[in-house]
Amino acid sequence: MIKRIIYFLLFALVVLAGILVTNTIRFSEAIAIHESVPVSGISDSAATHLSKAIQIKTISFGDTLAIDTTEFTKFRGFMESTYPLLHQKLDRQVFNQFSYVFTWKGKDTLKNPYVLMAHTDVVPVEAVAESKWQHPSFSGLITNDTIWGRGAVDDKAAAIGIMEAVEQLLKENYIPERTIYLCFGHDEEVSGKRGAGTFSKWFKTNNIKPALVLDEGGQIDLQHFKNVKRPVAVIATGEKGYVNIDLTVEIPGGHSSIPIPETAIDVLNKSIVKIREHQMTADITPAIYELLKRTGQSESFISRMALSNLWLFKGMLIKQLEKSKETNALIHTTLVPTIVKAGIKDNVIPTVAKATFNSRILPGQSSDDVVNFVKKAINDERVVVKKQTISLMEPSSATSFSSPAFKKIEAITYKVVPNAVVSPFLMVGATDSRYFRGFSEAVLNFSAMQDAKGFHGIDERIGVTDLHRMIFFYQLLIKE
Repeated sequence: MIKRIIYFLLFALVVLAGILVTNTIRFSEAIAIHESVPVSGISDSAATHLSKAIQIKTISFGDTLAIDTTEFTKFRGFMESTYPLLHQKLDRQVFNQFSYVFTWKGKDTLKNPYVLMAHTDVVPVEAVAESKWQHPSFSGLITNDTIWGRGAVDDKAAAIGIMEAVEQLLKENYIPERTIYLCFGHDEEVSGKRGAGTFSKWFKTNNIKPALVLDEGGQIDLQHFKNVKRPVAVIATGEKGYVNIDLTVEIPGGHSSIPIPETAIDVLNKSIVKIREHQMTADITPAIYELLKRTGQSESFISRMALSNLWLFKGMLIKQLEKSKETNALIHTTLVPTIVKAGIKDNVIPTVAKATFNSRILPGQSSDDVVNFVKKAINDERVVVKKQTISLMEPSSATSFSSPAFKKIEAITYKVVPNAVVSPFLMVGATDSRYFRGFSEAVLNFSAMQDAKGFHGIDERIGVTDLHRMIFFYQLLIKE
């Protein structure tokens, strides 16, 4: 009897090993190298135009804070003078003063149109951080083939890239096969509601269903896939959700010389720590699994075995992905405190302490799930937990990476990025394109820039080569 059990166990191990090895071998097919074409025909003035755009301070400070309309008006004048054919030959509509939709009518009006998107607003630069920039943050300085300043990456490079591409094609009297819409929002950095949120409703009202909406997001990555030894271009097919959670603690304060055992600040701090010590349930979405597959061919045999046999090794893989903040954000709903407020004077114990957590929600989870997780993690009735609704966005639906739109962007990316591995991806941030996901055939996020630098931080900058590649990419997309 014991021998039979041993033989059965040995047989089961052999079968298991066979399954694991077979799956690993099937998984290990290398991504083919596609033929690329050299970037050409790009105006030398493109970098100067981006430089001038950066110098205009189109800053979005917050959902409820006013913008400097003088700067946004100045940017409109810049667009009109720099891209005259764009304004002469294309119909322009204005939404809420500073967001624009240009219509470039194509030869075949029966084909569903394409939408190329970018936003013209930027985030502010902290006063304390200004001195840390190598060059002034709104200088638009061009030095060593690099363009410096806030908006160089996010997202004026894309806006200028689109307008440069179209202006050049208009000079050649080019007419696209299908209608192209150029959409430029002016408040993406806050909520996008006045810009993309408004003009997307115009598309919906007029029953315009784009075959493709392309916005900022994915890029060409050389930093995070060292083992691949090839550029990895990630095209986002969906976005995480967005919600802010407010925590409020109210406990009578008093004089700081005779403190109570537990103040409002104490309770709030403990709550923050409790939330940060735990994470919501992890998951590997289809886009992220496909990314792991396409970049996994260069990994060790053991890693490939884990990737090709998730039914057995998923837990181990998740633990590995959790070690890096970038990959951890791809498999978890994230929660991080971004605002903490309490106190008015150094010798007064405050009665109220507040904190705001920003959460980026993984597809398959919801804002209500986030609230329930926070309440359970804190487990303290003295802490009032409230979900903000002003910028609330649930996770988006996903565009299939088998769709014609994805295949088209993938093919063009192979042309402009030599030796590339192209893969779907999940956006951890939010973009204006989310407003189109409910009625468009495909919404994708990609800019043909490489390893974006200074995104929302210090020393934001982009290479002139990157800008030229982006312009060329848009031209190929329009022509094809």
